[in-house]
This record gives sequence, structure tokens and C-alpha cells, in this order.
Amino acid sequence: MKSERKIAIEKREATLKTLTQIDDNLWTMVYKSSYGLDSLLKKGSKGIMDSVKHLQNAVKTNGIVPNPDKDGFACSTFNAQNPDGDYIFGRNFDYKAAPCLVCWTAPENGYKAVSVVDTTFFIHGTKYMPLVKSKKKMRAMAAPYASMDGINEKGFSIAVLELKTKATEQNTGKTPIITTVAIRAVLDKCATVDEAIELFASYDMHDLLGLNYHYQLADANGTSAIIEYVDNKMFVIRQDKDKKNLILTNYFLTPGGDNHDGRGMDRYERIETTLKEKNGVITEEDAMDLLSKVALNYQHKTLKHMVIALWSSVYNCNEKSMLLCAGMDYTKKYKFYVDKPGEIIKL
Repeated sequence: MKSERKIAIEKREATLKTLTQIDDNLWTMVYKSSYGLDSLLKKGSKGIMDSVKHLQNAVKTNGIVPNPDKDGFACSTFNAQNPDGDYIFGRNFDYKAAPCLVCWTAPENGYKAVSVVDTTFFIHGTKYMPLVKSKKKMRAMAAPYASMDGINEKGFSIAVLELKTKATEQNTGKTPIITTVAIRAVLDKCATVDEAIELFASYDMHDLLGLNYHYQLADANGTSAIIEYVDNKMFVIRQDKDKKNLILTNYFLTPGGDNHDGRGMDRYERIETTLKEKNGVITEEDAMDLLSKVALNYQHKTLKHMVIALWSSVYNCNEKSMLLCAGMDYTKKYKFYVDKPGEIIKL
């Protein structure tokens, strides 16, 4: 009879065997290991090392070494409806130029999901992820807790965006949770926006890297909402009957939020104008085109790297699918489905 450790190692190695480079901008991986979310949610986490140590124990390796880049990112999101009546959710992840990783997960006590991982979260300062090197490859096992957006088998989707103000540090007596664990938790546990809001509200949020974040949520029922934290209090912005779309960039929508930076207002206005012109109905291809028009692409003012849209994704909450372009290459479109792990459809 195999020991628990041996089984964990075998699953870890099986996961790493699926790690595939699609091109310079995109990798994929099917996560076959347990990442112990239930026990992590029970004991809580206040910092990145809490989740890393937990994950190291779950997959039996100390090779998971987080080294996130702290230079900050931008991002844009919006929800809409396509002409077929499906509810869609668009997202740009603007950050330091690097590849992204599409990762499928299938937890024993949760929903299957496909999400997109920022590789700079576990390999700092790299333009091209050297995961082919054995010592670096192990770091990809951090993927479940490094997802920045995703969709699950119920059609629930989420994306995180940065705000330029002090980090949220709630201490109300609830179990603590960090940014990326919260994203993992709602993908694994929530079928609707309302369930996700309830989950967020049941924990004390502790933001990562000394930054503040807000989130847009969307589901297969056509519901969307935004979660923000102002002065360590959680606020929820919902669609009203006269507003078909919610849009989010990098400034607070909650009154009282610190908008001294005001970053992303131009992107917000461009998305808003386009969606109004189309009465909130837009094809997935047109949604991707809109994302390309609001993607960042410039040389950093003080550092050597480029800031780009690492990926642009359009989630179909009814199909449980993701249309993705990586590395600002909008000539290459890929389609991924939650229920087709490892399958890459090039359009």
C-alpha cells in the first residue's frame, strides 16, 4: 500500500508532466495534485508564506519558492452579453512583460475550473519563464494560489485588479484570508456571484504585497458585482436594472475610496462608450478587440521592462469557456474549456 507521501509525489510529478509551452507567451498545465484548500481555509492565512508552506506540505516539496514582482499592475474588466444571449466577462491583465500559464484544477471537494496564472508571482524578474529548468519547474506547483482570473464549471468567473492605496488588513475576529487564496476559494466553492460575496464577507481580508485590490465577479445567470475594501471595510457594487454592464479598472467606484492616482479612468470611459454604443451586447471577438484597444503597452518610466497586457481573456459564463490572447499577440487566439483539461483550441 502506497504511503500518503508517495501518492502526493506521484501526483506532483504527473502534474509537472503536463506543463506545456505553447509559444513564448503562453504555457498550460493540468493540476493533478491536491492543494489542500479546505484545510487552508480552516486555519487561515495572513501572508503569502502561510499559503506557500501549506502548499509545500500538500505536494511534498520545498521547491515552491514565491518571489513575486512588486512593481504593480493595471488591468481592465467588464461584463456583457453576446448576440446568442450568453453572458461574457472580459479581462486585461496589464503588468510586466512575461508569459502566462493556463491551469486546470479539479479539487475533490470543489468545482473544476480553468484559470490564468501570472508567472512573475513565483519567478521574479523574468521575461521568459525558465520552467524547462528543473529547479524552476517545481515553482509551477504554486499555480492554484497564483491565479489572477478564471472560470469554474458552474460558469462563475472572477478577476482581481490593483488599486494604488494602502493594503486591506481586516482584523474583526474572522478567519484571515489573502488575495490569491480568496480567488482560489471562490472558483472552487462558489456557483454564483451571491455565493462568492458571502464567502468574501466571511473572512478577514489581508492583501498581498502591500497593495490594495478589488474584484469583479460574473456568473451564468447574468449577475455581476464588484467587491472593494475602503478603510478595511468591504463594499459591494451591484448592477441595477438600468445598468447592463459593470466596468472596473484601477480606481475606486465606492464613495470614499482613495482615488488620488485616478489610474484607468480613460480605459473605463472607452469601455463604457463602446458598450453603450452596442447596448451592452457584444460578440466575444469584438470583446477581445475592445480589450486590445485598452491594453497597456509602454516602456516603464524608471525600470527597464515593458508594461503590456500579459493576457486578454473573454470568459463565456454559459459555455464555461475562455477565449485568450497572450503577450499582446491578437493574431493568435486560443479557446479553453473547463471540462476539457489540457485541450488547446487554436482559432
